[in-house]
Amino acid sequence: MEGKIRGDVTLNERLMRSNSKEIHNHIGTIHDEKTLKFLAMIPEGKNYKALPKEYEGIYKYHEALTRYHSQKPSLTINTCHRSHFHYKYDRIPTVRENARLQSFPDDFIFYGTKAQQYRQVGNAVPPLLGKAIAKQLKKYLEQEDHD
Repeated sequence: MEGKIRGDVTLNERLMRSNSKEIHNHIGTIHDEKTLKFLAMIPEGKNYKALPKEYEGIYKYHEALTRYHSQKPSLTINTCHRSHFHYKYDRIPTVRENARLQSFPDDFIFYGTKAQQYRQVGNAVPPLLGKAIAKQLKKYLEQEDHD
């Protein structure tokens, strides 16, 4: 489990919030009644396969209507932003919530339409992953210089 620094704030939250004075790209989506009805029937960590038998066959792809699990790692953030749903609330995550899952700090602002912002987050290499790869690559290159 992630270390706590004070109250309910994790080390990751502190890192993500460190340079941010306000939250950007955190606008929720208003879903239609049909979507809300389906979402309300899907428990945390499950997907469309958890729907009652009467809805069998409506969805054909594996990740359709997948609700995140609050205690497990996130699924891969994709660009379409309509497959995964908040673990607690009957809605898709905001651009900011997806960006957090990808390790973008809160001061990073995405521009364009909301669909374009979701695409930017889904197509991105997570910044902390990029940083870790860069550190290893630097070590390797420095080692090569001395060999």
